[in-house]
Amino acid sequence: MKTPLLQRLDASPFAKIGLAVLVFCLIFGGWLAAGHYRDARATLPNDDPRQSACSLWFVGSSSMHRWTSLNQDMAPWLAHNRGIDNATFAEILPRFANTADDHKPAAIILYAGENDIANGIAVRTVIRDLAYFLDLRNRMMGDVPVLVLSMKPSPTRRSIFRNQLLFNAAAQRLIDRIPLTYYADITTPLLKDGKLGDNYRPDGVHMNPAGYRIWAGVVRQRLSEILPPETVRRCTP
Repeated sequence: MKTPLLQRLDASPFAKIGLAVLVFCLIFGGWLAAGHYRDARATLPNDDPRQSACSLWFVGSSSMHRWTSLNQDMAPWLAHNRGIDNATFAEILPRFANTADDHKPAAIILYAGENDIANGIAVRTVIRDLAYFLDLRNRMMGDVPVLVLSMKPSPTRRSIFRNQLLFNAAAQRLIDRIPLTYYADITTPLLKDGKLGDNYRPDGVHMNPAGYRIWAGVVRQRLSEILPPETVRRCTP
């Protein structure tokens, strides 16, 4: 038998509304928890089994993810596009940590942090996340070199360009202290007389094919400088 209090609650429209809200919260909370669990176990995309000693992992945010001509631009290297659309370091780090290292690439090329700064994250925090990524590399993959691309200017993100330059300077100082970690300047080649060239899609953030060809040229040159000569000869006959 229900107590008078429960009877009053049953009769109260506010109680019914509250119960409905509680049920919704439980269902929605369960959905969020399930999504978080899936995210916590997610790995980097494009886990292609065709790994080889000439594989390159291109890791990062949408500027990597949307590099649709990557295979052609980087041939004969076996390029794996492992970018995540619109990602920040908060999405990239756990997925990198969950990625199996059974087949180590010849190198990892990283472009990340622009979305973080665009979202108002402090430069020092983004540098800390870069350091964490490199620490994960050390613990997971040991001797795999990482080539960190500088943060590019973007026509529709001019307001953050100063912070991007601060990131680039701080990243270079960090990279200089970490073995098997290298810096590639993609910022300067995208500028003509200090102004942005015609290398962007209409959104003013992502590269068009001409922009990605500039990236590819910089990456190729740096790989030839940082990788063992025998690896470069074998992979780019």
